[in-house]
Amino acid sequence: MAEEKYQVKIPDIDYFKKMVKCQNACPVNTPSGSYVNAIADGDFLRSYAIARGPNPFAPICGLICNHPCEKACRRGSVDEPVSIRALKRVAVEAFMKSTDSDMHKSAKLSSAFGGSKNVSTGKRVAVIGSGPAGMSGAHDLARLGYNVTIFESQPVIGGMFYFGIPAYRLPKDVVKFDMDSILSLGIDVRLNITIGKDITLQDLFDQGFEAVLIAVGAQLSRPLPITGIDLEGAFHGISFLRRVSLGERLELGKRVVVIGGGNVAMDVARTVRRLKVKDVHVVCLEGMHEMPADKAEIEESLEEEIVFHNRKGPQHIVGKDERVAGLQVIDVAAVFDENGRFNPKYIDGSESVIDTETVITAVGQASDNDCLKGCKGFKATRWGTIVTDESLNIGIPGVFAAGDVATGPAIVIGAVASGQDAARAIDKYLRGKERRIEKRAKMTVINDYKKPAEGYIKIMREEPPLMGVEERLSGFNQVERGYPEDMAIEQAERCLKCNINTIFNGELCIACGGCVDVCPMNCLKLTSLSNLAGDENLDKLIQHRYNISKEDYEKNKDEILSSINGAVIIKDEDKCIRCGLCAKRCPTNTITMEKFEFEEALVNE
Repeated sequence: MAEEKYQVKIPDIDYFKKMVKCQNACPVNTPSGSYVNAIADGDFLRSYAIARGPNPFAPICGLICNHPCEKACRRGSVDEPVSIRALKRVAVEAFMKSTDSDMHKSAKLSSAFGGSKNVSTGKRVAVIGSGPAGMSGAHDLARLGYNVTIFESQPVIGGMFYFGIPAYRLPKDVVKFDMDSILSLGIDVRLNITIGKDITLQDLFDQGFEAVLIAVGAQLSRPLPITGIDLEGAFHGISFLRRVSLGERLELGKRVVVIGGGNVAMDVARTVRRLKVKDVHVVCLEGMHEMPADKAEIEESLEEEIVFHNRKGPQHIVGKDERVAGLQVIDVAAVFDENGRFNPKYIDGSESVIDTETVITAVGQASDNDCLKGCKGFKATRWGTIVTDESLNIGIPGVFAAGDVATGPAIVIGAVASGQDAARAIDKYLRGKERRIEKRAKMTVINDYKKPAEGYIKIMREEPPLMGVEERLSGFNQVERGYPEDMAIEQAERCLKCNINTIFNGELCIACGGCVDVCPMNCLKLTSLSNLAGDENLDKLIQHRYNISKEDYEKNKDEILSSINGAVIIKDEDKCIRCGLCAKRCPTNTITMEKFEFEEALVNE
């Protein structure tokens, strides 16, 4: 009986790139594994430099990133992913401590296209909005030599970083550090100016700006179509958070009900608790395990004694004397239909009223495109998002959109990437041609390869310690404490080092099978050529290795493969833990441990 055919792929640059799944999953291509490995080596400053390179918001992301890298982390197939986001925070704090928060030094660590001392183009670009997309776009445009001016409608820059994320998750001093770091590139800021109200888009072009980036985010709450929403004591989630951030005193009463099951709803409810309201309730359509909010947010909300009413649909706000007096809800039978689409079904006769003095709706976000008032040529969706083409242009020459206003509400790091894409698109528009990007990849042999720490595969993930509940509720101090350095090093050692590869030299291999025998994960296998199946690259390699013409190979492939007296080693990359035992065991030095590095560099021509 013939052996099973194994599907194989001959490694190339794309193959090795895809192996580093955490980096691949990051919208800005942060080499997460590299900065985690630097922490494992105890080199926190090098770790920060690696993390800051592609991401101007490394400090902020170390606290609030949705970490798609962790969802992709291959360690998750063993037990749980590496704590990549929390480890970044350790690197950030080490950098800020050692440099006394030197924002200028932080900006110089950037590997974004362009340079901190790039030759000025003399051209001016206006950026509307100072959230993640706007600031990342401004950052890259400044490095490309443009004179950038940011227009912000609020009295403080930061957008949703400042107004939408409570200080117990993201302290204002961290926001300021990142903002100041970007502004240190020579970017101008004009506060308290609303485009479309104070000045028009056309005014910007009349003032000499040659391109405009719209990055106003999604700072409006989606309206909830229920009666009573205009009563005194009814608030919208996003505007509520903004007003709290600006220090406005709000009369909330003794009981507050928050409508919604996402992260914004959790932020609102937990903020209310810190405003000394003890009786806080959350009403949402989804069951506890269906809620879109992050698991940690839900768990911490429960610790803070917030009451959840799951599978309840809001029907209308009950009023008395033109003020909120309660919220009528109805039981939910199902949130999604058989095709997985949002289509709530309710249980007739299950209505009830939750008494309350305040209702805050947090059921989604929408964008405000009033900055385009009076303009023609663009299209907007019913949620206010602006339709763009592939270059992020909105249909008006020289006007581009990025972030949530173009995509709808998304994760922070996605908005950062969108701003970077917009900067490149604007650069191409103003130059009349695209800059050439050079892709560089290299393999470096690690002669003194240090295998992962003893028993690293048994090290379990531990979450960073949290502030006690009582202390949390005394104010807006940061809840997550962060890892102590020794704990950070141990957690970093859980990394499977996906950027380290076992490279096999077939000329030296004697097919002894020693590597197969010593592999603790059974990811290596010795087999014959006839048991392989692959693409044309496999065929070309065999033809070259055994000096077979293409014509003969195509004509007699099966016969040729069966006649070759040799063996091949195949490897299951998903199982490999980079222990290096195969390389150590090999008697002919066939196997080397090599580090893969990849970068894209802008060629100034």
